[in-house]
Amino acid sequence: MWRFGAYEVLYELKHGGMGAVLLARRRGLGKFEQLVAIKTIRPEFGHVESVRAMFLDEAAILARVSHPAIATVHDFGEEGGTLYMAMEYVAGIPFRDLGDLHPPPTIAARAIADAARGLHAAHEIRDTTNNLLGVVHRDISPDNLLLGFDGHVKVIDFGIALIKNRLAPVTEFGTLKGKPPYMSPEQVKNESLDRKSDVFSLAVVMHELLTGRPLFDGESIYAIARAVEHQELVPPSRVVGHELPRGLDAAVMAALERDPSQRTPTAAALAEALEQVIAAAGDETLEAWADRELAEPRVAHRLWLASVVAGHDRTPPPIGRPTGSVTALGPNALVGRDATLPAPAADDDEPLAQPRSRPFALIVALVLLLALGAGVLYVLRPPAPNPTAVRDPTVVAAVDAAIPVEVVAPVDAPVLAIDAPPVVVDARVVVRDAATKRRDAAIAPPVDAAPQPPPAGGTGKLTVKHRAGSTYLNVFVDGKLVGGTPIFSKQLPAGTHTVELQAPDTNELVYRQTIHVDDNQSVVVQQP
Repeated sequence: MWRFGAYEVLYELKHGGMGAVLLARRRGLGKFEQLVAIKTIRPEFGHVESVRAMFLDEAAILARVSHPAIATVHDFGEEGGTLYMAMEYVAGIPFRDLGDLHPPPTIAARAIADAARGLHAAHEIRDTTNNLLGVVHRDISPDNLLLGFDGHVKVIDFGIALIKNRLAPVTEFGTLKGKPPYMSPEQVKNESLDRKSDVFSLAVVMHELLTGRPLFDGESIYAIARAVEHQELVPPSRVVGHELPRGLDAAVMAALERDPSQRTPTAAALAEALEQVIAAAGDETLEAWADRELAEPRVAHRLWLASVVAGHDRTPPPIGRPTGSVTALGPNALVGRDATLPAPAADDDEPLAQPRSRPFALIVALVLLLALGAGVLYVLRPPAPNPTAVRDPTVVAAVDAAIPVEVVAPVDAPVLAIDAPPVVVDARVVVRDAATKRRDAAIAPPVDAAPQPPPAGGTGKLTVKHRAGSTYLNVFVDGKLVGGTPIFSKQLPAGTHTVELQAPDTNELVYRQTIHVDDNQSVVVQQP
């Protein structure tokens, strides 16, 4: 075992090109012992002003908020040139995996109400003169909401949160930060935001927990953004086809009002509405439900943790996630007068990359500046059927917690298409996706063209999902790379096809399945 300041490092939970999250232990007098998750930023990025400022902003927010639903920060500082934040280690599951358990409506309502209380506490942060700091999380999604094995909810990752007098630059014009399926209409349109934007995002998560399906879906970021602005919003009970506890539909739909002036005004008001529904409906507590439904993964995690603490095990945890995350940065974040290094392309499970030489970094930064000035980012990529969209290889991802998405779009397009070929970075195919978990993309807008007639045999739809908690995968259909998880949905000609899932960092075949798609049929391939 090695030490990081006052902490004994037990396990590297996640790592990437920008930093890592470490499971560590601090010991004191007697039998004092405390497990923490240490979020770190590598020294070469800690010296980049925009990265350092973002990290300091997040620390400033978390240091000011004290609420059971917000992960506690125990320590913050710099050790040997490495910025770090020691945070509460929370073992549990993200709300995305909670949805797979199909919780009863009142349990889903309790979980969202608890998250809303924590979010309200963040919104209410004040400075020393009692003035609101105007915190807006901007990245509320099922991946940034955790349900601990003890039944307690945590809101995590304030890496791109808005705050008055923040050190890091606020989103630039033409740039979006967040995950499109969970953005508010005003966030999609890049308008000014307040706490009501987070209320809308939380209501989207609530709608999905109740219905078991995405509220805003599409085959591109552009399609998702259009859905956020214009799609008909249907109460959850109409989607599932049966009644829900009295008042639940109304609470969700009030928080989903597109007009902020008509929307539920605060996260606390949303929590109140949900708690009234829960009180009328009765049912068990969230703690009791979690104690029963999460019993098996909780035991597995405890056994793994005990083995790691004893120094016997170095295998990945069977379930559970750290509260920290290293926020991804888009291409604008590291290209500017204060930047000396470009963001490296790194996948979540990629070993920490070696620092690049300064001449190479300057060349890459210059190329990025020229490309961004022209409005198009060109990268070396293999031939692909859709030449109108290009994925941005600039991604910094470190942990299996939601890392925000930064979509850099021309000013004449609110959001841009993502149905694009992957890029080749360091001879490895790396697919970046911005629809759900954590990806950055700089993508050209769709080009108007005459619609192509469907194949004679018709077309069906293929959806591919990776296993919950696993890393992202590249998707090959009939030997051709066509995209990547976590969200992959594509029209295919009717007929028989071979679907292969490969690890983006090693090109290792993870799963193969032969499917048959009929006309107008939807087929789902799920990694076992």
